[in-house]
Amino acid sequence: MLILTLIGLLIAAFAIYTCILWFNKYTYHHAQYEFFTKEHSVAMVFSYALMFFGNNWMQTALANNDDWLNGAIVLAVGVLLLIGVIVNNFKQAPKLYAIAGSLAQLIFYIPITIGAVIIVAVMVAWLSETKPVYNINSND
Repeated sequence: MLILTLIGLLIAAFAIYTCILWFNKYTYHHAQYEFFTKEHSVAMVFSYALMFFGNNWMQTALANNDDWLNGAIVLAVGVLLLIGVIVNNFKQAPKLYAIAGSLAQLIFYIPITIGAVIIVAVMVAWLSETKPVYNINSND
């Protein structure tokens, strides 16, 4: 079942990638603007990650009667980053294309963000190279 899940994930990733390439080509041809660029990708991934972790932080703080303001600030920064990308879309592209492109970004960047967070977590775990510590001078 694991192999089928991995194959399904690879097919879904390829389908998203194909849709993104087609959408960029279409919007560039008709509106001279690409919605899926490196800058937009970084901004949207950080935005979704900040919103997710800020909301989680705020909910945990509210459940424990702690200070929830830190989580709210992180959440607000994520929302402002997302609004900034959408405003940029409306400044650079015609209104109909900006609406369609912003909606496509909001949908397609969710799985991309999930994948990016998982990849970063795996990279941090792998690069940390945690090794056991031995105490030679112990009397045990």
